Amino acid sequence: MDSVKSRLQSSARGSHRTEQVARAAAHLFQEYGYQNVSIDRIGAAVGLTGPAVYRHFKGKHDILVHALMSQVHLTEELHTAVDEQGTTAEEKLHLLLAGFSDLTVYGNEATLWRREQRHLNPDEREVFQRYFADNQQRIAEQIMAFRPELSAAKAELLGSAVLATYSNTPDIRGTLSADRLQEIQTAVAWAIIDCDLPDPDPDPDAPATPAPNDRRPAGRRERIIDAAARLFNERGFYDVHIDDIAKASEMSTATLYQHVSSKTEVLRAVLERGAEGLLYVTADALAYASTPESALDALIETYIRQAVGPYGRIMQILTADLLYLPEDDQQALRNAQREYVAEWIHVIEQLAQGLSASDARALAQAAIGVVTDLTQSPQLRKRPALPAELTTLVHTMVLPAGLTRPAGA
Repeated sequence: MDSVKSRLQSSARGSHRTEQVARAAAHLFQEYGYQNVSIDRIGAAVGLTGPAVYRHFKGKHDILVHALMSQVHLTEELHTAVDEQGTTAEEKLHLLLAGFSDLTVYGNEATLWRREQRHLNPDEREVFQRYFADNQQRIAEQIMAFRPELSAAKAELLGSAVLATYSNTPDIRGTLSADRLQEIQTAVAWAIIDCDLPDPDPDPDAPATPAPNDRRPAGRRERIIDAAARLFNERGFYDVHIDDIAKASEMSTATLYQHVSSKTEVLRAVLERGAEGLLYVTADALAYASTPESALDALIETYIRQAVGPYGRIMQILTADLLYLPEDDQQALRNAQREYVAEWIHVIEQLAQGLSASDARALAQAAIGVVTDLTQSPQLRKRPALPAELTTLVHTMVLPAGLTRPAGA
């Protein structure tokens, strides 16, 4: 494993100032959002003036493309190292998971692609999507080599879930040490790989997981929130104008301003609706749960139902655009998220006695992140049994075999 780690570190290092600029920019994009980061801020992070950055890149867009391509190259290096050094299917999986863990635990740009891909032009996005699909396929093939009884379809879902686990590392991290974070990542990833998914509907004409319909709310403010959620999800907060929201709401801009004062207020309303709505439906479901097991069932069923429904749009907006709200609004929404995750933590601690609250939080965030990512994939949403598959998967993830309280804790 040390040779794989050394190879990745060598690939990531780069001594040229161009690489320093790209790494600093990737960190800033991750922390503050692409649209909130200026060329001057990128330059200051590496001791350059803004104009000096242009000696290395034509503009901020080119820096984003370079940063994303650097992630692609690191992943390709990992797959190459695994193929060269692994001798069995199990050993290759161990090397692959350890490599993903090193890339995400000791880096902090794991969500850069998910959040900032919308700023790429269509040709660039297509190129990166091909790389992403190839990465998913290679993971699925490694899982099938380890579990030859699996169908390609099941391996595809398991591979996507493994990748989503690592891409959600910034949310999973919390207060965990790097070593403990890697232990939890590895336990969850192996739980996914070993998961026995339910068999799909034998009917070849079984419908795909239903998408939300195009119903428009009757009330004007509700129409504004609904239309804005659709537009923000499709194009991103910065690329949507207030006139676009008015048109999609079937009202004039003047009428829209009678209900909201700005586009930022609309974004806040959309995200508040999602956060408070999730808390409400969860509280309702938990009111009928009499045991920790039934409470976990309620949490999983409720979240998956919300993820495949209209709330799924808001999940994506929360990931991509929360950073464009004022700090006080961001904090209020994060507090609502913490209130929701606290329900998962409480149940996991009851069912997996011996784990710390930090461990339980990490397991909850891993499960929530995987459901969020997988339900937003058009390809995976074609699966008729996706809700049932995710239910089985999440049960396995939040109670992974072999994960114990660290020594001395």
